[in-house]
Amino acid sequence: MDYCPRTQEKSMSWETWSPFQSKDTRAICAHMTSGEKSAAMRRGALYGIWGAISVCAPVALVIAHPSLVSLCLAAPLVAAHILCIPLWLRKQREFLCNTEWAKSQGIRPEVLRLLTLPGRGKR
Repeated sequence: MDYCPRTQEKSMSWETWSPFQSKDTRAICAHMTSGEKSAAMRRGALYGIWGAISVCAPVALVIAHPSLVSLCLAAPLVAAHILCIPLWLRKQREFLCNTEWAKSQGIRPEVLRLLTLPGRGKR
């Protein structure tokens, strides 16, 4: 079931591209204004920084200096990242559904599917 009527097909921009994007998410991104695209890119950059701080750096620390201390420092950061994923996804849905085009299409966060995983059908 599609929640985004696609009356006008627009091409996807590299600025808002993401792997495994659903068709609905792709349609919203394709219709973003320049300000909305800038906000999306800023959000993506902040998530990248958060990922580097909470996952990459702690894992690198454990690999470079394997000890109980480094593991005790890394584990809470990685756990915090994992625990924050549902909140991040909810905020992403809210952000996308608050774009001009999504509002005009009546798209709601509770029905927006962000991702289409391989083997789970195209959407």
